[in-house]
Amino acid sequence: MARIERPQSVVQRLRGHWRRSVSEPLWGRSAILAINRVLASEDEARLPHRRHYCLGPESLEQLIASLAESAQLVSLNHALQLHHDQLPRIALTIDGGWRDVATQIHPTLERLAFPASVFLPDPSLRQPWMPDRLSIAEALWHDESDHGRIAARLADLGLPRAPHGGCDERKSHAIDEYMEALTTSGTIPLREIADRLWREESSGEEGYAGAALDAFSVRRLDHGGLLRFGQLTDVAALAASCDARRALQSGRQRLARLCREPLAIRACTDVGDIGRLDRFTPLDAEARWLTRTPGWLEPGVHAKHLPRFVIDQPLASSSGKLFDWLLGHLPA
Repeated sequence: MARIERPQSVVQRLRGHWRRSVSEPLWGRSAILAINRVLASEDEARLPHRRHYCLGPESLEQLIASLAESAQLVSLNHALQLHHDQLPRIALTIDGGWRDVATQIHPTLERLAFPASVFLPDPSLRQPWMPDRLSIAEALWHDESDHGRIAARLADLGLPRAPHGGCDERKSHAIDEYMEALTTSGTIPLREIADRLWREESSGEEGYAGAALDAFSVRRLDHGGLLRFGQLTDVAALAASCDARRALQSGRQRLARLCREPLAIRACTDVGDIGRLDRFTPLDAEARWLTRTPGWLEPGVHAKHLPRFVIDQPLASSSGKLFDWLLGHLPA
């Protein structure tokens, strides 16, 4: 059954088409887009607790088709170069190190001959990265025990009682509302709780260690040339490290063992935490850092911190919403 759009969504979609039709040509403009996971099922990606973090195969295809109509899809290095093309340059980046880079994303990009950059967490951990909120939500979603084992564990860790039971869209919606309440409270240590859950649940569960991109796949994809690999840095974990400089160097060295030419550019997981990021920029003088703060690249500016548009499932599925958001961030 087709979903009925809310009035706000309709306005956003129509405004996006209008902005694209009346906007001045984007001569010399460039932008970087980021996605996280691409699941094998579009319905699974549309679940309420996943829709802001995951795409499905159809929404990935729609995203690429929308961009190809009005932009050039280029490599990350080409997007960072000064240009005078009428169409903007847009580079696609993928965060997390999930296995679906090989199973879902690469086949689509290979068929369309579009490049992308993949940013991996520490390859020695074999732990894909996901936002803390999604990590807890996924643990609740995969818990099919009648008594709600994960919900009880969260209660032991000091959280309010979480929804449990069932495995349908109602449960996903309840989990989404629960996580929204936790996130807006601002006082709950989601990072520590998510890390503890991962350690307790990482014995091969789908969505945890079993879903990480393995070293053989990284080498194979890197050899193919369509994907380039770089390091994904958790700034909060870096701040807790006793030797941040050594941690950055070690991560680069481990990635160099897997890839012929790792990207000198780093990506960070934190959203808008530029103040904390400033502490670590001097530790790797050659690197530029991709943030998760939306914005277009400033032509000719060699900034250390570069903005990125993080694309969720609703944006990827609607070209109108996508361009309303992208063009809405053009400098005034």
